[in-house]
Amino acid sequence: MITSRFPPDDATSVTKPQSATLDGNQKATMTWERERSGTTFYLPMLAASKEGDTTYEVKMDGSTIFGPAAIPPTDIDDKVAIWDPPKTFDSKLTVIIRNLGTASRTYHVQPVGFETAEEVV
Repeated sequence: MITSRFPPDDATSVTKPQSATLDGNQKATMTWERERSGTTFYLPMLAASKEGDTTYEVKMDGSTIFGPAAIPPTDIDDKVAIWDPPKTFDSKLTVIIRNLGTASRTYHVQPVGFETAEEVV
């Protein structure tokens, strides 16, 4: 067992961004899945572009852990840890962004975390 929120030596870093351009009243659903079987994904940070007239929702393994909210968990320009201890999921992270306005907008979302088979507390 690791007694730190920092990844153990055998962890796989995960920082893969995704982007979507949405016209007014459109939504994007972005997903990330574990890359290694038998691991847990630890997520201390989830950054997204902050725009007005937008809602942000985050699900882990089908359960909502954030939102829907008018602001993202943390802004893509700030990138600060927001969950300590980190949130965890076993199979899938889903981010749903809704552009409630009329203008076209481009959104960027980046989870920053790691996968490991060791327990982190």
